[in-house]
Amino acid sequence: MNLKKVSNAPLIATLLLSLAGNASASAIDDLVQTLITKGILTEAEGALLLQRRENAPSAISESVVPQPTARVEVGKKGLVVKSHDDSYSMAIGGRLHAELMSHSNDQDLTKSATDGTDIRRARIYLKGRANTDWKYAIEADLAGNKVSMKDVFLVYTGIENWDFTVGAQKHALSMEVQESSNDIMFTERGMTVALSTPYFDRALGINAKRYARNWNIQAGLYGDQFSPESSGDNDEGYGIAARGSWALINQKDRVFHIGASYGLRSTDNNNATNGKSDFKYETTNGSNLKLLDTPSIDGLDKITINSLELAAMRGRFSFQSEFTQASAQRDMAADLDFNAWYLQAGYTLTGESRSYKGSDGEFKRLKPATEFSLEKGTWGAWEVAARLDHLDLDDGSATSGGSGDRYTLALNWYLNYNVRVMADYSRVYNLDNGPVTRLNGADADNIDTFTLRTQWAF
Repeated sequence: MNLKKVSNAPLIATLLLSLAGNASASAIDDLVQTLITKGILTEAEGALLLQRRENAPSAISESVVPQPTARVEVGKKGLVVKSHDDSYSMAIGGRLHAELMSHSNDQDLTKSATDGTDIRRARIYLKGRANTDWKYAIEADLAGNKVSMKDVFLVYTGIENWDFTVGAQKHALSMEVQESSNDIMFTERGMTVALSTPYFDRALGINAKRYARNWNIQAGLYGDQFSPESSGDNDEGYGIAARGSWALINQKDRVFHIGASYGLRSTDNNNATNGKSDFKYETTNGSNLKLLDTPSIDGLDKITINSLELAAMRGRFSFQSEFTQASAQRDMAADLDFNAWYLQAGYTLTGESRSYKGSDGEFKRLKPATEFSLEKGTWGAWEVAARLDHLDLDDGSATSGGSGDRYTLALNWYLNYNVRVMADYSRVYNLDNGPVTRLNGADADNIDTFTLRTQWAF
């Protein structure tokens, strides 16, 4: 077959350029040289084609390279969407705590307990990373047939080992307050929260945190909580809080932790903070049985709180304790002083160690070595725990909220990372001078509570 060299040169050039994105440079060079040798192209035409190939737009080759895309993951952490470089992410998760509660030895009290079932927490959250240096969280609770906001904040992480948080967040106070309800060993927190959470739980504010693997120190300035009680015509009060912790030993199965915190909260112009002006202990959420409860504190001006922490872990055994002292400062009257403490210990029957994070100074959720599966014959993780705690809301003749002790025994079954069943038995005893008494006027005593919770969190 005779080919006209000049008339075929444009067609050959188009063919070579179309192949440029899919063939190596040496292969194109060899093809052009063969066409010159066969006399199909002249030397000048071959040189021109090679030059045009080198100057061809890179889009031809780039068009066949897959572009980076977002990744979607569904697992223990819920639904997670991440950008190809992990600089942006969004996770959707939540928690559901369904409870059954029952009391005994409360039939002849001036105020009996309410027994039954309860959706203690029903939360859904959206959290993630917005660019490399920013994190965010939005969490709402739907329990109680109402919507309440929990964590709603933005965190700047652009300085190494520093976090700067603005928004609704927990005060920098107390190990017991800081730990998530998903992670604690008991259905109810220690009695120290009767002094802390009414005034030092979540609030809108700013917080700065400096941390390393074994320690953290943080402090913040806060307004009032998100609640109907803190709105209206009253000017808000304010709060400050600071907490530091140090894990002198921080290994996978060994921990020794110490910590301390301080908080101050000023009242609004109605001598209350977050709509509250008292301290109380309720046996469980929704029981309406407040065995220890101060009257409303007249002229309340400021509340200060101090807390010391000591915790340890060795293998399957863990220990945690706190001592808390609170002072209610009043206008035109003497200060009122209250205190509380707890000692608790846990033992994992199946051999796992609890998780501890030194940069937060707190224990995290226990992770079972095997998940519950009838097919595989595995049963997850089992944990037993015991706690002794005390609350004193008496201050001589100045006010009387009563004092008492409580012990709690717990059995926890971790079916997998996301599902846990908790069974707690507790007894409140040594009650003295409390607002609830026997019908014959004697102190209420030996009040028993049984709680069963199914927890689902992701």
